[in-house]
Amino acid sequence: MERPELKLVTAERSRARRPAAAVLGAAVLAAAALATIFGADAARRPFDPATLAESALARTISANDPKPARDAQELLRARLRRTPLDAASRTIAASLSAETAATDAERAAAAEQARAATRLVRTDEWIAHGAARVLARCGRSDLALEEIARMFTYAPDEAAATLAEVEPFVAGDRLEDGLPESPAAWLAWSSRLRPAGREDEADARLAALLARWPGDLTALRVAASVAAGRNRIDELQRLVPPSLALPETTEAASLYAFRARAKAAAGDAAGSHADALRAVALSRDDPWVLALAGDATVESEPALARTYWTRALYALLSTEATRGGAIWLRFRLARLDDREGRAGDALRAWRGILAERPNDGEAKRRIAELTGEVPP
Repeated sequence: MERPELKLVTAERSRARRPAAAVLGAAVLAAAALATIFGADAARRPFDPATLAESALARTISANDPKPARDAQELLRARLRRTPLDAASRTIAASLSAETAATDAERAAAAEQARAATRLVRTDEWIAHGAARVLARCGRSDLALEEIARMFTYAPDEAAATLAEVEPFVAGDRLEDGLPESPAAWLAWSSRLRPAGREDEADARLAALLARWPGDLTALRVAASVAAGRNRIDELQRLVPPSLALPETTEAASLYAFRARAKAAAGDAAGSHADALRAVALSRDDPWVLALAGDATVESEPALARTYWTRALYALLSTEATRGGAIWLRFRLARLDDREGRAGDALRAWRGILAERPNDGEAKRRIAELTGEVPP
């Protein structure tokens, strides 16, 4: 069963000095976090450790009274004496103990409880995530990194998320201890850094990955996608040169499309056409690959590019989950209408874009230019 991500909130040693709003805010965060741990099972459990911990921690923080949390800890200890193999309850108990620990001994006990949970369940990313956070917050970042490194072997994306969460507790030169030398781990970490705005670090990690494992197609797809998104065609040509041998697989379809764009930029229209066709065929009309194939062929074969983009647009519009991505294809088609002098089609296309994105400057400008109206 899929379980929600474990979140922990550090408890300050002196809560009495907190402003009331901060105390209530911390209570809500900690309570909501603990409530979600394995919450899907709560309705079927006669004993619900997550709700118990949530309620106790909220009362302890709001009233600045350690008793509710201490009582809950005792109930959890009693529970674990009866069910010592319950890793979920151990993780919750460790989390609650870490939140309320005031001494080194209490933090050490919380850390040991977390480690016990991971020994019971060796390949559960949610247990590992919770344990790593407890360990880091209890001053054992070395053990947290050890757990995360092991987690990368079976759940790299979740491990990267966990590494990012414990990073503030780790000395900069030690972070690599949590990142094993494997393409999956390095790619997951690069992908985690990018949306956090750490583009330079993400690029450096991705480049190091490709230098260390040049044949890793997954990393190559990501690197080519980044280069194409930035319109760095010289970089794209370096990543997917004409001589690059690609397998005839669905997984390689986007690489054929990226190579088609690189060939087009080099003036090889025939090679670009062939790679674009191969990409679409291998992908079984995947809309993302269709869009890339259109990007590759638009200069030499605009009619073919229009066909690819239109097919991709209809595919994305066919399901609610992908409709949001259709806007970028609308832009491509509107610009192509403009370039080919299809004023009526272009006006309809730009008005459709403006209906979806009322503040889009390009759509407003083109509508004004096509109609002679002053833009709003």
